[in-house]
Amino acid sequence: MARRIAYTGEPVLTLEQVAFQCRAEPEDLQPELINQIIIPAVTAQSESRTGAAIREARYEEDWPAHYPSGHPLDVGQAIAVESVMRLDAAGAPVEFTGAVELIQGGKESYLAFPCGRPEGRLRIRYRAGVDLEAHPGVVSWLLMAAETAFAQRGLLIVGQTLSEVPSGFVDHLLADITVPPRF
Repeated sequence: MARRIAYTGEPVLTLEQVAFQCRAEPEDLQPELINQIIIPAVTAQSESRTGAAIREARYEEDWPAHYPSGHPLDVGQAIAVESVMRLDAAGAPVEFTGAVELIQGGKESYLAFPCGRPEGRLRIRYRAGVDLEAHPGVVSWLLMAAETAFAQRGLLIVGQTLSEVPSGFVDHLLADITVPPRF
């Protein structure tokens, strides 16, 4: 399972976008609630639902020795591979300096080793994040989810459950980037 190390990109929504979606002026909204709770929450919700990185971030994942070259990365929408380390028997990393190729699938990204996969366990560090211009439906989904969260902000503040945006209506907006389930 991939671990997010740190976000490297800007938040995917702005206060102004959320205000427009809520049909309000930015100064009429609660900027701290929008910027510090709602935008991160809907980003996390969409990442959890799709298996794809929505906001650009750096990820790290370990591959067991049996994963072949061309295996999919855990997080969809990978942009670049930063490093590949071979883990020795004690778990100490040794940098792999051979060629690596990031193959962009529509929903998944694959890591290939053109000159052969290194032996043993690997630790792969990469950046991932969805191209929101190429997938405008994702922004629409995020805005609808943010509007729903803002409209029910009283429940959010006291820790009660929010009503979701109707999934049958809007989940198709995320379909282009949703990583297929793996078993």
